[in-house]
Amino acid sequence: DDEGTTSTTDYDIMNFKGQAAFHKVGSWSNTTKLSMDTRKVQYLGGVRSAPTGFGNTLSGFHMRVGIVQEPPIAYLDKETCFDDISLPHCWYGWNPDIIFRLSRDLNFTFEYVQPADSKYGGFDPETETWNGMIKDLLDHKTDLTIALSINTERSKYIDFTLSFFEDQASYIVFSQAATSSSNIFFFLLPFKNDVWFSIFGIIVLISFVVCMLGKLSPYGKYGGKVHSQQTCTCEECKQRKVMKEQYGCSFKATKEFDCLVDKVEEEDILDNMNFYNSLWVISTGFVKQEGESLPAALSGRFLLLTWWLFVMILVSMYTANLTAHLTLENNDVNIKSMQDLSSQTEYEWGLITDRNLESMMENHANPEYGGLVQRGVKLENLDEGIERVQEGGFVFIDESSVLTFNFRENCTAYQVNTGKFSNEWAFGLQTNSPYANVINNMFLRYREDGWLTEVWDKWYKAEAGCSAYIGSDMRFDLTILSGLFAVFLMGIAISLLLVVIETLYAAYSDRRASHGKVGFWHCLSRRLQHKKNEIIEEWLGGSHIRSCKRNGVDRETIVNVNGEMAAEDRLPRVVMS
Repeated sequence: DDEGTTSTTDYDIMNFKGQAAFHKVGSWSNTTKLSMDTRKVQYLGGVRSAPTGFGNTLSGFHMRVGIVQEPPIAYLDKETCFDDISLPHCWYGWNPDIIFRLSRDLNFTFEYVQPADSKYGGFDPETETWNGMIKDLLDHKTDLTIALSINTERSKYIDFTLSFFEDQASYIVFSQAATSSSNIFFFLLPFKNDVWFSIFGIIVLISFVVCMLGKLSPYGKYGGKVHSQQTCTCEECKQRKVMKEQYGCSFKATKEFDCLVDKVEEEDILDNMNFYNSLWVISTGFVKQEGESLPAALSGRFLLLTWWLFVMILVSMYTANLTAHLTLENNDVNIKSMQDLSSQTEYEWGLITDRNLESMMENHANPEYGGLVQRGVKLENLDEGIERVQEGGFVFIDESSVLTFNFRENCTAYQVNTGKFSNEWAFGLQTNSPYANVINNMFLRYREDGWLTEVWDKWYKAEAGCSAYIGSDMRFDLTILSGLFAVFLMGIAISLLLVVIETLYAAYSDRRASHGKVGFWHCLSRRLQHKKNEIIEEWLGGSHIRSCKRNGVDRETIVNVNGEMAAEDRLPRVVMS
């Protein structure tokens, strides 16, 4: 009217009857209201009667599905299908499995339609036209397509179902393996020198601590036996004490043998966890072996457990980094990111035209990515990209999952994920397609019951091979491993604390054994005094060498502190059984 307000509104009511055909069945206006002949209305499935409840099938419909061949998304069975490749049994793979499941659950029939150019769909800004499967959708030659990457440009022209997969861009490059290594000490590459020196130092340190724990702990084999020898009142032990005090030797040296063979074959638990044996136990931990002797006390066992945990983590890090170094050493790839492509001249690079990745790079806010597309080789299909990589000197940029699968058995091709250009995959539909809600409901069900993941794993992971990713060749230093070493040093501190607790508990046990006649502090003082004597007499050996054998084949001399030879007084033989 004169005021600019809409006074009359008219709408036509259209009925979709399949094959992209819309028919007028009525009208509505703000003056005449609704006018519709319900006898002309055709509902889903081609029925004339109005359905009840929510429509959840496509019963009676025949779907035309756009498809292109690209493993593992879709394969064409060329051996059985020569003339007519539209038949459902001519195609198999990840997406055909999904289409077949939809057709079974929604009760529709279908046929496949392959675009003339066998492309997914790219936009030509000069002619403002599409090609590939998207063109067939716009031309109403198909009702549905297999998986397409979702982007803004495509969403302006077609609709998508719910997404059912996420991917990202990566590139892959061929490299001839090296015939020999130029570094004969390649096995040292995972760790820097300061780490190796620290490992050797901590082996010596832990061996010494394990040895000391066995001597200090009252529950270690050494500590327990020496304390028993110091406190035992039997006749045999008294005689050995007399020998020990008279000649300044150790308890071990008071035991004599009539035969040297018996002496060699004698196994004394006092040597069970000496420094030599401790060093052997600690060193064999690196090769997952156990020494002949192990600590008996809780403190020693806890420290050994901490050491094994330390070794397990350290060996795992060494193995992983050595693998990375050997992988990088056996190839001449020096491209670690997409930015490296533009600054080198050794390799050509390229993308498949009319794909989502090409569109995303061209439209990226960083013009460097658009420049890579413009200066790169335009590939027609996946087979051409694979062939160029295998010829050498070429970097193929595409979606990560596609490259990983198709180069899974090529051990001389190395893949690098860019960490950029993430995208989602979904089936394409005509704009305002009446099939969208029904198909989306099924996708929600497939997500919830895990079937979409199951069918992806079936095709993608079934034939995993040896294709490799370029990793980092960084050498680990003490800064990176400082946390691991700190945790281990904490384990040493806890073990020393456990020795104190063991000593206190042993004194408490002594008090209980005396039935309360001797106080706790007296028992503790006595144990500490015995330990002091043990350190002076057994560990340091006083001013003499540790030998009490004075006659026969074991005749030895006693040397004083000044190195002068003492008198060879004969000691009455005491033979210990």
